Amino acid sequence: MNLAFYIARRYLFAKKSHNAINIISMVSVCGVVVATIAMICTLSVFNGFKGLTSVIFSVFDPELKITPVEGKVFDPTTPGMKRLRELPDIQLICEVLQEKALVRYGGRQDISVLKGVDTAFNKLVPIDTAIIDGQFLLREDEFSYAVLGIGLASTLGVNAAFTHPLEIYMPKRTGTVNIANPSTSFLMEYLFIGGVYHINQPIYDDGFMLVSIDLMRSMLDYDREVSALELKLAPGADVSSVKKKISQMIGDGFIVQDRYEQQELSFNMMQLEKWVAYLMLCFILVLALFNVIGSLTILMIEKEADIIKLRSMGADDRLINNIFLFEGWMISLLGAIIGMIAGVLLCLLQKRFGLISLGDTSGAFIIDAYPVEIEWTDVLIVFVTVISIGFLAVLFPVHYLGKKLLNKVAVACLSLPFVIMGCDVKNKDGKGNDVKEIAVTIEPLRYFAEKIAGDHYAFFSIVPVGQSPETYDPSPREMVRVGKGTAYFHIGQLGFEQNLAASIRANNADIHLFDLSEGMDFYEETDCTHSACDHSDTPDAPEHPCHSAHGGRDPHIWTSFKGAKVMSGNILKALYTLDKDNYDYYKSNYQRLTGELDSLENDLHKQLETLSRRSFVIYHPALTYFAGEFGLKQYSIENEGKEPSPASLKSLIEETKAEKVKIVFVQMEFDRKHAEQIAREIGAATVVINLLDYQWDEQMKIIVKALAENGKTD
Repeated sequence: MNLAFYIARRYLFAKKSHNAINIISMVSVCGVVVATIAMICTLSVFNGFKGLTSVIFSVFDPELKITPVEGKVFDPTTPGMKRLRELPDIQLICEVLQEKALVRYGGRQDISVLKGVDTAFNKLVPIDTAIIDGQFLLREDEFSYAVLGIGLASTLGVNAAFTHPLEIYMPKRTGTVNIANPSTSFLMEYLFIGGVYHINQPIYDDGFMLVSIDLMRSMLDYDREVSALELKLAPGADVSSVKKKISQMIGDGFIVQDRYEQQELSFNMMQLEKWVAYLMLCFILVLALFNVIGSLTILMIEKEADIIKLRSMGADDRLINNIFLFEGWMISLLGAIIGMIAGVLLCLLQKRFGLISLGDTSGAFIIDAYPVEIEWTDVLIVFVTVISIGFLAVLFPVHYLGKKLLNKVAVACLSLPFVIMGCDVKNKDGKGNDVKEIAVTIEPLRYFAEKIAGDHYAFFSIVPVGQSPETYDPSPREMVRVGKGTAYFHIGQLGFEQNLAASIRANNADIHLFDLSEGMDFYEETDCTHSACDHSDTPDAPEHPCHSAHGGRDPHIWTSFKGAKVMSGNILKALYTLDKDNYDYYKSNYQRLTGELDSLENDLHKQLETLSRRSFVIYHPALTYFAGEFGLKQYSIENEGKEPSPASLKSLIEETKAEKVKIVFVQMEFDRKHAEQIAREIGAATVVINLLDYQWDEQMKIIVKALAENGKTD
């Protein structure tokens, strides 16, 4: 016995030191088994439906059908056709002549294909088994009859018991059309209803009517011509060989079709669906074989000691690779064999007992249970597919992971001390002291917090640059980082803050949450549109703000000096709670910050005190508090948190043009197309601002500078 195969067999069936490897190996086998069963059962069900469809069509379609390559009709009395009738493999020949006609009954009418057949048609195909009303009757005495499909009968509202005949209208094949009286160009015949058939195929049930071929020849003015010859073969005759013999006998001017070729479109569609399902199951098989890769990888790690021993005994890389190759191949082979046996057995049980039904109600469909038909060529294809994909899947872990895995483990072991050192350094400052993290919602809060806390705490913002806090949704990774921090500083009014704060309280008992807006005199938002805030006449911040984006309180307190001072005071209180020992340090930094804020506020007031035009346009109304402090009038493009409508844009343009507004602010996190459109219409300058920037003081200077430069009277 091959040594590599022997060791691989031992590895597959012997108990491993870690029970998880046995479980993973069995899961690998089960994955291949399930995929194989699914492939065999799915292909067999498609074969079953194909066979069922063939049986249904056999009620109307002959075993072989001869039609001309060119033209509609041909002469069935030629010498070649006479020799055809003498073939011993042919039991019956039925002449067929068909054409479309208008069928009327009372006030109803429809276009139908009239298929003229002789009286032997019910011996050619088992049409009698499909008759649900009346009988197969085409002519009786001097009266002509028709056998209709159930769909056509329903459209016309007739059945076999009706005594009034159908009216058949067919254009004359010969002669000229009388424009003055077009009705003379049609032939009309009367047909009584002999029977109604139901085949469960719309192509025949809704559009065909069987009539006498003599009637069709009379209406079409033919003597002996036919549009097709339909053949029934003798018992035991091979359809393919007889078809080939007939084709050679009658020549290239005719087409000989079996039942599958007569309904080529339907059967080709079923075959396409079958092999698409096969390809999808192949993809599932590939996914199942990932278990094999995992099983082999873990086995390689466990058998490292065995590999060392084998090498010491003279084993080369090829032998060791073959061991694991055989291991993986045996998993695939074992799964394929078990899956094939189980799949075939399940199909046989379904065929015998109908285990899986098509519906809860018996008789609701043509058949009650899923049909199955095992084709051994499909079984062979499935077996080859499973083995081939399984063999290819094993090559990767053996030839790649087998060589790289131990090297990666060694590198990881050598790197571990450095990783630990790196993690340790990450949580220390330059002096080797632990630095605790505090989360803040937006960058301006980090600006104020770092001014006061100095290097005693590390701050990080949840909302990244370029994102709007109104719509931002923190990722799970960010929420975990917040939960691991010492504290969370928030405003309490921005979109996700309340949900995030509730989640942190529920899952992190040790973290401190601080609302930096405590003590702030909030503006209450109303349903105003673009003329949001008018403080141009009362620069001492009167309280009639209008803000339509959030509903409730306007959260943008960081855009004002009053809000900045309130937040700074709350940051000082929070740091006192967290670190009382360094309170004097924090207080000193706080006093320095408030002095800088006072100085900057006075300077900006001086720049704006002589301003003539005190109005501006902004996309999102985030400068409400700022406008209140400096006696400005704010127009917002956004309407109730949504993009402006054409009507609101027109109104805003007219109002700002009359107000002679010369400045339009555009926030980085919002689309600027509407702002630029308004700026063009009113002749204003467009200035990009970032109210979420870390450099809070610089943004205040940019806003005031833009207002000062564009607010002077011409």
